[in-house]
Amino acid sequence: MDEIDKKILKIYQENADITYAELGRRLGISPSTVYMRVRRLREKGIIKKIVAIVDPEVLGYKLRALVFLSIDVRKYDSIVKELKALKDVRAIFDITGEWTFMLEVLVKDHKDLARLLDVIGNIDGVIQTATSVVLNAIKEDRRVLID
Repeated sequence: MDEIDKKILKIYQENADITYAELGRRLGISPSTVYMRVRRLREKGIIKKIVAIVDPEVLGYKLRALVFLSIDVRKYDSIVKELKALKDVRAIFDITGEWTFMLEVLVKDHKDLARLLDVIGNIDGVIQTATSVVLNAIKEDRRVLID
């Protein structure tokens, strides 16, 4: 990966809606060269996906929470499979410390959160949960820093 590839990644992380022509203009290369570089970055798995960032609150998802789980590790795979199938679970992190997993969940309201927590708590092998409601996202940045 050279400096041009790094610049492409930086620009895409700021605005993935940019055209190859505009990207080429900013980098001083042709749009076809940009296309070939982006295609190579995708083939190598460096760019996994280009997506829109949607504001969940505008769509009615007003409550975000972090759910910590302690589990029976002998049932790890089946628990992961069930958690991955839950549409309200945005992220599952296998973590160190007293908890096995930390989930980021996004729901419309407290009623939906209660329903989701019941579902999670009833998964075979889940021993204990603890939930923290996110009051305010002070910093949320999904970009990867590129040297």
